[in-house]
Amino acid sequence: MNRGSDTVERFISELEKLGATGKLLKTYADVVKHISGLVVEKGAKLVLMGDLERRLSSELSKAITSIGASCFDIKDVDRRELRKLLEKADIGITGADLAVAETGSLVIASENDAERLLSCLPPIHIAIISKENIIDNFLELAEWLRRMQNTGTRTISIITGPSRTADIELEIVMGVHGPCEQHVIILEGDVE
Repeated sequence: MNRGSDTVERFISELEKLGATGKLLKTYADVVKHISGLVVEKGAKLVLMGDLERRLSSELSKAITSIGASCFDIKDVDRRELRKLLEKADIGITGADLAVAETGSLVIASENDAERLLSCLPPIHIAIISKENIIDNFLELAEWLRRMQNTGTRTISIITGPSRTADIELEIVMGVHGPCEQHVIILEGDVE
């Protein structure tokens, strides 16, 4: 897929209409700097990561711990401790398999519950996706889902903005059933 700037701009526009943020960055160094800034800005004490390229995970972990927060890749956490950490985490960082420009939605395929919970338990979710994985619409997503049927993937989540719900008086409340903040980083350039 060779995604043009129109598709990316549309995705960011739709994402922002939902109350989320989208940021186009060129390198892993840019991603690390941006996420470190969010950790400081939000006063996060515990950050968990999953489904990221190992080098990026390592660089993020070093940067985040150097500013005084705890940071773990869920692959490196004992399963018995993982649920407790997920419940305490301030920020969850995941990769995303696809994004749909038409709706500002993220698509995340998970092999296990821990990966899925990382995008919905912490109050702040940061997703990282390659520019090349932003598709135009749900028709393209349907094609991708058909191809995924036989891969053994356990769960596919389609996330459209931060969690929101309305009470009986139709007052919108953020974060009741998932993160109250969503930040999407779109990696457009080389990873060097």
